Order: sequence, then structure tokens, then C-alpha cells
Amino acid sequence: MLKQFRTHDGQVITGEPLQRALNHVANWYIENAYTVRTEDAYASHVSEERKELNLANQLALAERIRAGNESGFWLWQRLNTFLTGECVAMLPK
Repeated sequence: MLKQFRTHDGQVITGEPLQRALNHVANWYIENAYTVRTEDAYASHVSEERKELNLANQLALAERIRAGNESGFWLWQRLNTFLTGECVAMLPK
């Protein structure tokens, strides 16, 4: 479980501020998952079963994020952006 988070500018975030950030990112993934499913922007060959499986996988990912049980640059970037207001690129200019 994620107990602390270090932003690009060296801030160490813990406790309720960290949970708010995790909730924000998890909620974004939930909203996005339902939007993709509702808009049904899939290619014609994608089955209904696959669409439902994708939705379920995204919802499960959101709950792992909320619980602090996910990691990766993609998550660090979204948390960092929420906490600092800055989106830091993966590669420097």
C-alpha cells in the first residue's frame, strides 16, 4: 500500500492529502471507463463481452489505485499533476 508520495519538487505527501489524490485519480479512471463504454467508440469487431471485460478491468484498476496498490510512471504523473498542478514530462526537453 502506498504510504507516501514524493512529488517532482520534493514534497512528501502522506495521509489524507495522499488519499484525496488517490481518490481523484481513481475517480477519473472510473469516469473514463464508463465514458468509453457508453460512447461505444470501439471498432466494429470488438465483442460485447470484450467491452464489458474492459470496463470491469478499468473499474478494478481504479479500486487498486484508490487502495494505493498500483504503481508506475503513469500513476506518478497523474498524482503529481493533481498535487502540484504541473504535468511533468517523462523525458526532459
